[in-house]
Amino acid sequence: MATNKNKNIDGDKLAVSSQNQPSVDNQFNKALISWHTPEFIRYPRTWLWFFIAGVIDLALLGYAYYSNSITMALVFAVLPIVILLEQRKHPEMKEVIISPYGIKFGIRKFPYSEIKKFWILHHPPHVNELHILTNNRISPEITIHMMNVDPVLLRNFLITQISELEGKKEPFVETLVRVLKLA
Repeated sequence: MATNKNKNIDGDKLAVSSQNQPSVDNQFNKALISWHTPEFIRYPRTWLWFFIAGVIDLALLGYAYYSNSITMALVFAVLPIVILLEQRKHPEMKEVIISPYGIKFGIRKFPYSEIKKFWILHHPPHVNELHILTNNRISPEITIHMMNVDPVLLRNFLITQISELEGKKEPFVETLVRVLKLA
């Protein structure tokens, strides 16, 4: 009996000591800088865009038939369906919180210890993004749209927490995707 009481007392002491420490979630919610942003930017597509894409897709289907490539024909037959389904998806608004502990993007949390580097691409009105490079092997680069956040203020804080990758420019493929409204 005496040992059971000791175990309960020790258990109570552990519970009390863990309640006195601030939780990681609370640390992430202490916003120094915060804003709301869509999870991705939807570029408006006109009927002309869809017409030109359809003509290109039909030409590629014709080439697939001419070259007797069943796999290529299958890909270009399914592609318009995928594009139309993707077009129906609307970006979800996510809250971004820059805290003393790390960066919170929606429900994802990135402590500064897990972020290798960051860089800001700021070329208004088309590009205004915060990029963070994490230790995650599956998706190491996270792009966060900055909306109306002051890039100088954001950079001045982040540079005190993580190292900056200077001179980084928008990759050609991302520029092409943006200009052709492929995403």
